[in-house]
Amino acid sequence: MRNRLVGLTVALVTMLAFSCLLSAQTAAQQVATKAQPPKTASRPPDFSGLWTPRPDGIRLNTWDSSDPYGEKPELAPMAPWAAAKWKEAKPPFGAKQTFEGINDPVQRYCDPPGITRIYMYPWEFTMIQTPKIVYILYEFTRVWRSIALDREHPKDPDATWMGDSIGKYEGDAFVIDTIGFNDKTWLDHTGHPHSDALHVIERFRRADHDTLELAVTIEDPKAYTKSFSGKKYFTSTTSPMEESICAYSEYDAFQKTVIDPTTKQPSK
Repeated sequence: MRNRLVGLTVALVTMLAFSCLLSAQTAAQQVATKAQPPKTASRPPDFSGLWTPRPDGIRLNTWDSSDPYGEKPELAPMAPWAAAKWKEAKPPFGAKQTFEGINDPVQRYCDPPGITRIYMYPWEFTMIQTPKIVYILYEFTRVWRSIALDREHPKDPDATWMGDSIGKYEGDAFVIDTIGFNDKTWLDHTGHPHSDALHVIERFRRADHDTLELAVTIEDPKAYTKSFSGKKYFTSTTSPMEESICAYSEYDAFQKTVIDPTTKQPSK
């Protein structure tokens, strides 16, 4: 009887000790759980800072990787009407450069350069990233655009200079999908036109800490027989953006005082 009581007492003591240990472990786990923040999605890549064209890309005149410097712009896969319109273009840049009768919509009328031509200019831009919208601010002509991260394109977007842009992060890249353009801008400095069916994909990624890569793909079934793409690189800079406003009065004065006197044929 005595041995039975001793055995029962030992069992009860063991069970009580195990229960206390289990309670202590549970309490410790609860404290640890409260102390640790909940798991969140990985942070998107950071594209903040000021970006300026890399010196070796300033001469980039088209987004066609087979002719990046626009030396043979007539070979672009243009539909007949687009080719005819391109022949009418008189740009102050590229293979068709001229200073007579310029009809470049930016140089002649101070129209916005639009996407994707704005990246052809040797000016800076910066990105401001928020959870729902990414803003891109451009030094040239002081234009800006917003890229929505939380919606799709409207079914019938308004035709605008910069289009309707939506974006998403894919790994280390930020991908922008833009439609809803008007047809008043050029794709590049050589005068390649586009239609209101233009669809542009921009893919930004850091090639390294101080280098930003921009890959652009252009689709326009009304104006081109196939899509084409190209890349441009930008470097980090600490130089602040300055005022660069397109003022028609300044262009007009430059045309009359500098261009016209040097390009007009002398009278006999």
